[in-house]
Amino acid sequence: MIKIGLFGGTFDPIHMGHLIAAEEVCRILKLDKIIFIPTGIPPHKNYKYLTPIKHRFAMVKLAIKGNPKFLISDYEVRKKDKSYSIDTVRYFKEKLGKNVKIYFIIGSDIIPELHTWKEIKKLLKLCSFIIMTRPGFKIPEARVKKIGRLVNIKSENISSRHIRRLVKSGKSIKYLVPKEVEEYIYEKKLYRK
Repeated sequence: MIKIGLFGGTFDPIHMGHLIAAEEVCRILKLDKIIFIPTGIPPHKNYKYLTPIKHRFAMVKLAIKGNPKFLISDYEVRKKDKSYSIDTVRYFKEKLGKNVKIYFIIGSDIIPELHTWKEIKKLLKLCSFIIMTRPGFKIPEARVKKIGRLVNIKSENISSRHIRRLVKSGKSIKYLVPKEVEEYIYEKKLYRK
């Protein structure tokens, strides 16, 4: 059976924390591939303040280039409506076929809002949830076991919000994002406002 991880997010911007976490999940679970899925219109965030999807998609593509286990999907980008995880998982289950086990990768910071997700009970049955630990977000172990498997990620506490603030204030983001992503951010003048 082929094991595929689905890693969705706004990736505004994608950073080394995302990549280290994906690499660790891939290694620990022996996944064949991880598909990065930049969110077009997230249902739980104010998307009006997001960087346009063409830039977020381009940055993810640059960040994963060269890693044969990492792929990118434009499924949620092509949608003209909100991107619900249940729809995304159904799409990939149909597209990838029955010989594929799907793992849905989330950060532990998402757990408190999971109950608000569209058709969450069905989603939990459709795929296996992988919960990545994030510094500062503690979750009761009993709650995690009801949802999926916890994977401890040993990485720095890097956040997209912090990177945007650094760029806005004219500070360096070197080593927080891949070099190609850093160059793209400066070339396209992102996060300056």
